[in-house]
Amino acid sequence: MEVVDVAVIGGGPAGSSAAREAAERGLSVLIFDHAHPRRKACGGGLPVKGIEWMDAPDSSIEAHMSSISFTYKNKKLKIPVKKGKLIRRDDWDFYLYNRAKEAGAGHVIERVKSLDLVSDVWTINDNYKAKYIIGADGVNGFTRKFFMERIPREHLFAAAGYYLGVKPDEYDVEFIVGAIPGEEGYLWVFPKSDHYNIGYCYNSGTPGMKEALDDLLKERWPGEFARNGKWKLEETGELVDCKKFGSVIPSYNDPKLFDEPVSGENWVLCGDAAGHVNPIHGEGLNHAALGGRLAAKAVSKGDPTLFEKYWRSHYSRDMYRASSTKHKIYRSIFMRIGFALGQTPALFGMLAQLTRGEYEGKATRNFWFKLPLAILQAMFMMKHKELKNLT
Repeated sequence: MEVVDVAVIGGGPAGSSAAREAAERGLSVLIFDHAHPRRKACGGGLPVKGIEWMDAPDSSIEAHMSSISFTYKNKKLKIPVKKGKLIRRDDWDFYLYNRAKEAGAGHVIERVKSLDLVSDVWTINDNYKAKYIIGADGVNGFTRKFFMERIPREHLFAAAGYYLGVKPDEYDVEFIVGAIPGEEGYLWVFPKSDHYNIGYCYNSGTPGMKEALDDLLKERWPGEFARNGKWKLEETGELVDCKKFGSVIPSYNDPKLFDEPVSGENWVLCGDAAGHVNPIHGEGLNHAALGGRLAAKAVSKGDPTLFEKYWRSHYSRDMYRASSTKHKIYRSIFMRIGFALGQTPALFGMLAQLTRGEYEGKATRNFWFKLPLAILQAMFMMKHKELKNLT
């Protein structure tokens, strides 16, 4: 039985990126994935920050973001953007998977159910052998449970929503906070080429998530549910698709969880399997694609534990900081103060640059420097010129 250099378990963005990187570095690779192509429960927004190195061809892009908005009660901070992309996850995932195959990776259409290590060689499903394992089969997938403990429910986001068959008239990606007072999370509205992707992302077990989303659906597109996954629009009586989806996402509420190694002598986890998702908003596509490549780089050097050094040098600061501040950001008083200050001429420009990934300098220091002026402007209800026409 042939022994390949690396078996990549899971063919999503993390796994396909890892497989391609490993193959391009001259390693023999097998990807284990039983379900390609498939539609992933995801908003499908490629983040503005770091988008330059995210491989997304025109064929997988549904639309280009015109703006990103943050809404709290009757306040909306709308920030024009130029680089954001909205993708179909099935098309993008399948593209990345095919790029890995083009680079030389083989594909086994099987769900991995067993791993055995004998004489430094892994046996997968009793039929395949590999020197190293890269686990990229998602949150609490087989490899996560095999190499580490499951991610507890209290450190997960629940994410679910609808594909709503209404054609958007604007490509404004919107995040709505405060829909469930006092709870950590948000509702989202992502416009696509011919439909909306709307959903919720809250700490797992939060009461009222589905009700909050359904209230948003009725407010924005008045109507009622009909049978067989349809929504009946009140104004026209038209029946449009309203298909459900759902998943869970890592969202560490304790930064100490990022201290735990996600690699060993002959294995490494990446993407959701490693818990590498921003705890505040649940975005993980950039960390999945980059993390997969870094995991393959470590394996190519014969030491998967180098991944700890690599990922920490690239994005650990974002993870630790988000986990430490998550509980503060979602507090109602922070929302009220944050939105009042965020719309002022003193701070809106800085917020816009941070959202676009264009900010250069020390944001925390500059925030405190500008805060006194922002407070004064907020007292006089002054708004940045880009927000004056918004209601």
